[in-house]
Order: sequence, then C-alpha cells, then structure tokens
Amino acid sequence: MSIIKVHETIVVEREAAASPQIPPLWREFLWTLDWAALRFHPVYYGVNVPRGDGSPVVLVPGFLGTDSYLYELYLWLGRIGYRPYMSRIGLNAECPGALAGRLLATVRHAHAETGRPVRIIGHSLGGIIGRRVCLEHPDLARQLIYLGSPLQAVQAHPLVVASAVVLHTALSLLNAQHSDCLTERCPCGFVNDIGKELDSNVNHAAIYTRADGVVDWHSAQESDPRLNFEVGGTHIGLVYNPLAYKALGDLLAEHRD
Repeated sequence: MSIIKVHETIVVEREAAASPQIPPLWREFLWTLDWAALRFHPVYYGVNVPRGDGSPVVLVPGFLGTDSYLYELYLWLGRIGYRPYMSRIGLNAECPGALAGRLLATVRHAHAETGRPVRIIGHSLGGIIGRRVCLEHPDLARQLIYLGSPLQAVQAHPLVVASAVVLHTALSLLNAQHSDCLTERCPCGFVNDIGKELDSNVNHAAIYTRADGVVDWHSAQESDPRLNFEVGGTHIGLVYNPLAYKALGDLLAEHRD
C-alpha cells in the first residue's frame, strides 16, 4: 500500500492491481430504489424484527449530511421499541474531532435521560465519529454499529475526497479551523484513532455493501469477519435499505437488557 497526501488530506491508496475500483459515483443516485423498497418490505412494519428494550440509540450522519436524512431510521427505531436520538452535531463537514465533542454531549444527555448505556449507529464518516466517543467514554456506550464506514483506512471515491479537501480548506479559512484537519498532525488526534481497539464492553459490527460508490467496501469491514454483514444497494441507501434494517434489528437485539 502507498500513502499519498492530497492537499494535506491523508488518503490510503492500494496498488491498482491489488484493489478493484470503487463503483461509479453516479450509481449512488439509485438510493431512491432502496428507499422505495423499504416501504414494501415487512421489516419496515416491524415484521420478524425482535422487539427493542427501550434503550437509547443515537444516530450519526455521514460526511456532508445532517440528522434530517436519518429521520426514516429514527422513526423505525421508535416503532420497534427503542428510544432514538439524533446526533445534534449539525452539518458533518467540520473537524471530526470537534464533531465528536458535540456527539458526546448528545450521548451524555441520552445516558442521563434513560439511565442506560447508549447504542450508536453511524453512517459512513458518522460511524468513525461515533467510534471516537466510544473509545474515549466506553462507560457511556454499549454498542456501535457502522453503516458503510471506512474502518480500515480513508479510502473513498476521488470526487468525495476532492470535495472534502475543498470544504475543509474553506472552513479552515472562514472559521479558523486547524489547517491540518484530517491529517496525523491535527491536534484532535482523530486520524490516529483508526488503529485503536474499542473497549471489550462496547459491542460493535459493520454493515456494508459491495456496490458502495463512496467508500471502498474492503475498508468498510471489521477485521473479524464474524462482525461483518453484507447487504446490497448503495452507500447512501444503507440508511433506507430493508436488509440493513433487518441486520440492525438483529444486532440491537443481541445485546438487549
């Protein structure tokens, strides 16, 4: 593997012969098919989905996303018996370390309000932000589930990487954000968290799709294959994918109170 730096953003790139290309980004527009399929699937109505135990579940949006696009998942979790919370981190476009601080405030609130350990479901980069909270505060978290998150390395579609570079550069100029954001030199230490192990008390698993047009699906898997759950569909559509919902219901039920 070779490591290259693109305008101060670290990108891990496999040798071309060793890694297939990420599917074309245009396929991500097919996320509407995932959304439509959900409404015709029994899991949407809680059929054959284990009943929740009322524990708190915090949802975290992916890069360039806000809580609003997770509303469908939020409502579903409430229907099957959990107490869902939105992340309240705002637009996921700032320094991930700063966003993790906001997420921690929400996790603390959910923990205090319910008196129970929190579960976190993070989409894409949201899963890595959730991981930061779990690493630093394992006493607050019980479970972490990734939806298409780059667990092994920051390997994403070139257009997504370019967007991140431009956006973080603009934010560093407008909001005095640290210019080394998303690099190993960033004071928040977010990039260095990728190699750290989660506390044994925090259960975790990854849901991914090989048709992912944003994140290399190889890097969206846990190192332990028993913790990986493959579904079809798009990267964006993972938050609407009926097979992902079924996997979520089963994973959450494995660690009910």
